[in-house]
Amino acid sequence: IHATVNVGYNSGTARFVDQIVITPGGFSAGGDSGSRIVVDGKGRDKADDRKPVGLLFAGSASHTIANPIQAVLTRFGVTIDGE
Repeated sequence: IHATVNVGYNSGTARFVDQIVITPGGFSAGGDSGSRIVVDGKGRDKADDRKPVGLLFAGSASHTIANPIQAVLTRFGVTIDGE
């Protein structure tokens, strides 16, 4: 979390700050951009099961990159139903 990543696009490279980086590879695949990333609930606090934590926007064979969900919600002025 709180990672700074450079993502290459056809038009150049963009730098993203305070992002979530997920490893190992295989977490995402092409076409997954826009997918919600959630907590699996198998850890210490099962009450957090399926709680949104990020919005997937980039990936490779070794990493998946996501915007923190609160930044996305704030930017668009929306909330998660039930919160």
